[in-house]
Amino acid sequence: MSKMRLLIPMSIQFSVRYVLRTGLLNRLREVVKPVVLLDWHDDELERELKQLGAEVHFFIPARSSPEYDRTRSWMNLVYKRRLNTPSDALWERRADLDRSMYNRLRRRVRKQALLLFVSTTGGEEALRRKEQKLFETDTNSREVQRQIDELRPDAAFSVTPYFENEHMALRACSARGAPLCTAILSFDNVTTRGWIPVDFDQYLMWNRYNAQELLRSYPHIKPSQVGIVGSPQFDFYWDPSFCFDERDWRRQMSLPPRVPVILYGGGHHVCARHEPRFLQQIDDAIERNEIPKETVVLFRNHPVDTIERWLPVLKNARHIVCDDPSSGGRVTGRTNLRREDIQRLASTLAHTQVHVNVASTMTVDGAIFDRPQVGPGYDNTFGGKYDQTARDLYLQEHYLPITRSGGLEIAHDGQQLIRAIRSGIEDPGRLAEGRKRIVREICTYDDGRATERVAESVRTFLDQNVPARHAVA
Repeated sequence: MSKMRLLIPMSIQFSVRYVLRTGLLNRLREVVKPVVLLDWHDDELERELKQLGAEVHFFIPARSSPEYDRTRSWMNLVYKRRLNTPSDALWERRADLDRSMYNRLRRRVRKQALLLFVSTTGGEEALRRKEQKLFETDTNSREVQRQIDELRPDAAFSVTPYFENEHMALRACSARGAPLCTAILSFDNVTTRGWIPVDFDQYLMWNRYNAQELLRSYPHIKPSQVGIVGSPQFDFYWDPSFCFDERDWRRQMSLPPRVPVILYGGGHHVCARHEPRFLQQIDDAIERNEIPKETVVLFRNHPVDTIERWLPVLKNARHIVCDDPSSGGRVTGRTNLRREDIQRLASTLAHTQVHVNVASTMTVDGAIFDRPQVGPGYDNTFGGKYDQTARDLYLQEHYLPITRSGGLEIAHDGQQLIRAIRSGIEDPGRLAEGRKRIVREICTYDDGRATERVAESVRTFLDQNVPARHAVA
């Protein structure tokens, strides 16, 4: 009997890390024929996938009319109201910084009018019917459906179902009657992403908070459909083979031997546009010997962000070494994440003394390695345009367990930032219990076996949902 055909979309480089580098694909291919849908062309990645026995195909780019896009945005508003996350007001405040007073008022009036409509009897259902009809008539869904019919998937497994190309392919799978499983890529994705227009048979989440958010925002999902598996993309950190020897790592990163190294993990520009100022303040503090003058800052640019906004600081830096894993001239976020890229990150986390980032997932990465974590949350420039929104970042729903853990030191001005960094260098064991709490609260498990749990969950899902002959007509 031939193996069942499992469709696996891969939309961004973090999908490569989750599906391929963890070994998940290798485990699944024991029982399935992987049918991979890629969102970009990469000869090396394609060869590697084929060597593992996968078929490799490419997404048909989603196309839609303005009317459909508008209706989807309305569905997002309905979803956000049901989710009722405290993060929503924080994001609105951040977005308002770049809106005129007229546009703020206009947006609020239109939003309230829509929510009033969907509050009426049958209003939300009417909106759903409209979205479904426009999906069939005002997008290229028929073209995508033909592609999926030709690929003949018996089931599908997705880690980023909120992307347009991906959810269109998944809806086509569902139209064929193929069962669907998702393992949501990151702990912030339920609250920070919009409405997912695909109903899955199985949902795999990082932690109990994510499970609660999911059930709150999609009330038709039953608790029995939701499993908590942890975070496979962190499994590498429990594997010693992913850490270079410190001397080799310092040589690769062009760092001097033995001196303390501060890791500054840059965030995405949308979160804190003023963030380069923090890097400048740290460099200045080292120059003034407020942080020991032999200290070096290793700046790691966000892998799906461009480095341009950091260049004014970097070109005049006296104590900063730059590591830029971003995609450069290629399509941002769509590159092949290789084993050596993960080794480079794991080694950086392991061999740096203090980690600084602005409300980033990197705090979780660093907590696994038990390194002091510092989070700047202020804007002390004249007028302080971003001061409140910088503080808000640590009050987002997905981040609250970290904020409340006792393992992250949040700095509300420049002096607090420098004191926290200096304290981390001098007393690395401080707040260690809080860092353990971060790992437990966000990752649930601290055993490096999340990939095994996902693989077993997917295999069980397939056993229970795909007929023995696994042929979808």
